[in-house]
Amino acid sequence: MRREPRRFILAVHGGGEWELEPDRHVVRHVDCAVVIEGVRTGFNRLEVVRIKREGDEWPPSQSWTAWFNRWRKRRDG
Repeated sequence: MRREPRRFILAVHGGGEWELEPDRHVVRHVDCAVVIEGVRTGFNRLEVVRIKREGDEWPPSQSWTAWFNRWRKRRDG
């Protein structure tokens, strides 16, 4: 994946390129081989759902219920 002015480009191993929708998680993967799960949003555009470096494991899914319960517990003291 590489960065160009105002956009990120994912070059596919077999040829071709995808332009990625801007996302704060994409920035840390510039100049790395990555695996992406995404949704096609245009002819050659992808919205990133999940991204990881090639060879890494997928991070565990975030449980919003668990996060909210921790937040509520801290708030209520």
